[in-house]
Amino acid sequence: MSSYATSVSAIVQSRRTAPVSHNEALLVSAGETPSLRRLAFAHKEISVLQDVCHRMKLKPVVPEPIREDVLSHLRKCKIFHFVGHGYTDTADPSRSQLYLNDWETSPLTVASLLELNLHREGPFLAYLSACGTGQIKSQKLFDEGIHIISACQLAGFRHVIGTLWEVNDQSCVDMAAIIYEEILRGDMSDDSVCRGVHAATKAKRDQWLDETYGAEKATTPTENGPRKEKREVDVERDIISLDEDDGQSIPGAGNGLLHWVPYVHFGA
Repeated sequence: MSSYATSVSAIVQSRRTAPVSHNEALLVSAGETPSLRRLAFAHKEISVLQDVCHRMKLKPVVPEPIREDVLSHLRKCKIFHFVGHGYTDTADPSRSQLYLNDWETSPLTVASLLELNLHREGPFLAYLSACGTGQIKSQKLFDEGIHIISACQLAGFRHVIGTLWEVNDQSCVDMAAIIYEEILRGDMSDDSVCRGVHAATKAKRDQWLDETYGAEKATTPTENGPRKEKREVDVERDIISLDEDDGQSIPGAGNGLLHWVPYVHFGA
């Protein structure tokens, strides 16, 4: 699994930061955001993480999914895990946002995250379990590298896990569970984060291969014997907003077939 960074200076800065002494895990569940599609598995993902956090000796904090509450806890957390919808602004990446309940009046944008200065606190991980948090839709802005993942890294998070396009709601729970178990097993070392993403990606890929190619069933007989056909993959809905300008999905990403592909790790 490859790791990325917004710049060399971002890597240097994060490695200079002393380990954080806070023990809060900020778990934000925004699965029932106004005007957006409900995410049926958001609460399950948070529930799974609460159990893991206790075993990691972290105090899980689940605030109201509103901007000011989230920002206040960001300043004293060791881990920030967001479950909800992400939005990529095509014209102005600084207006890309994580949708909270008050997104229409007080959005949590890339610009908001960049205003945070968490380098002294040095929080360990921001995990953005939403669609397209590392996405840039304007070709003119590809070289700028401005998206929600980079905003978290530049704000001071040592590691950030995010996605490059839409992700499957139910698969998000599985990915998060595997990743955090690997981080727990690795005692929250820097290497454990990338290993966690690698382990989860491999597990979901192997599951996909098995479901797509490994399981066959007999149907009506033919002159050459029983005909075989591949078992259909159970398809869950994607974590997407209802906005028209969300852009086109990557082929295959929205139908559940490639739900293990979009995850990326940015970090030291």
